[in-house]
Amino acid sequence: MTIVWHTKLTAREYAAAGDDLEVPRPNCPACVVAMVFWGWYLRPLRVGSSEVRLRIRRAMCKLCCSSHALLPDLVAVGRLDPVEVIGEAVADMATGSTAGRISRAKGLPYTTVRDWRRRFASRAALLSAGLLAASVALGDLVPRLSIGELETALGAVSTAATAAKGRFRIAGSDWVVANLVAGGHLFSTNTDPPWLAA
Repeated sequence: MTIVWHTKLTAREYAAAGDDLEVPRPNCPACVVAMVFWGWYLRPLRVGSSEVRLRIRRAMCKLCCSSHALLPDLVAVGRLDPVEVIGEAVADMATGSTAGRISRAKGLPYTTVRDWRRRFASRAALLSAGLLAASVALGDLVPRLSIGELETALGAVSTAATAAKGRFRIAGSDWVVANLVAGGHLFSTNTDPPWLAA
């Protein structure tokens, strides 16, 4: 499983930190007791035309023996590219740009960019419901949203990010903060967002 945490670092700064990286120690989602750090692994992340290796800490609960990867909010579960890159591409495609144009401009494979839009569109209604519910839980109001599943999902991303920024006094792009709210699954390769598993 994955626990997502907020970082102020860029992907390159995160990769360069190495052993000096300070990761918050979370409580176990099931037992609500402090977890212990339990190793790490390297995870690739494509940044521009190069790839960096992020050191992902793991934590384990001594009570229930479950372990979790501690993923920074700038990456999505199962995706090679940063959340912000994926989000900007999805928003551009929603406003009329094509996957081919975006893939050429960013130097990415066409099939990768096309898959981002397909995955986001296929989960748009579920993402909207979860992100808007999170906004209300964080103490914000749901604004009037556009008609259409994809447009509503894009509005929900912005709404949830604004609510989380206000509540927790954090900064970052709407995409990164919404990914934090979605537990790293904003663009993940799973079929359903994490709140359906509860």
